[in-house]
Amino acid sequence: MKPLIIANWKMNPSNSKDAFDLAKAVVRGLEGVKADVVLCPPFVYVAQLLPSSNVFIGAQDCFWVQEGAYTGEVSPQMLKNLGCSYVIFGHSERKKLGETTEMTAKKTQAALLASLVPVVCIGEHIEEEMKSILKGIAPKDVSQIIFVYEPEWAISTQPHARPATPKEAQAAFKKMCSLLPKTTSLLYGGSVNSKDIKGFIEAGAQGALVGAASLDAQEFIQLAKNSISR
Repeated sequence: MKPLIIANWKMNPSNSKDAFDLAKAVVRGLEGVKADVVLCPPFVYVAQLLPSSNVFIGAQDCFWVQEGAYTGEVSPQMLKNLGCSYVIFGHSERKKLGETTEMTAKKTQAALLASLVPVVCIGEHIEEEMKSILKGIAPKDVSQIIFVYEPEWAISTQPHARPATPKEAQAAFKKMCSLLPKTTSLLYGGSVNSKDIKGFIEAGAQGALVGAASLDAQEFIQLAKNSISR
């Protein structure tokens, strides 16, 4: 199975030209690389970025209702219609803004209904968070969800942040696997870069959710290349 590397650009870059140039450089640099890559730009850039043979487009969030009077929200179906294949939920930075696990669960269900792949971030309370998210999901649909172990203390925007060690990630993956079908993909997220990605793959990750390193095209391309088992 090819590794899955997801770029979370967060609220970057500041203009559409830089977004297009970054995406173009990544697509060009990943030609022939046997990894699946997802670019998740800010919503305003989604429509101008086109998927390629192994580079897909995703979003950083969406609402849990498909349409209606919800000022400022974006629905899963809107994302699907723009060409998105994936959408990220439950990131620790969203939790800081007030997103609860219950909200993440509703968003996950709505994304599945729109045929989007939910990329769900799980923090330190692994069993509690996962049981809440899985509660309303049909067993046959669980394997369509990508779960990310994302310890809050590892996010680069946190003071004194450090990546988890592969051993720490492996312990988390073991807990997550006990609650999931064997076919479910698990990623690592949290200050991951081209130097440490290999260790997380060897610890059981099928890929990574990449933050800061995804804004440097060459670093991100090298990370994707280093994720491939040899």
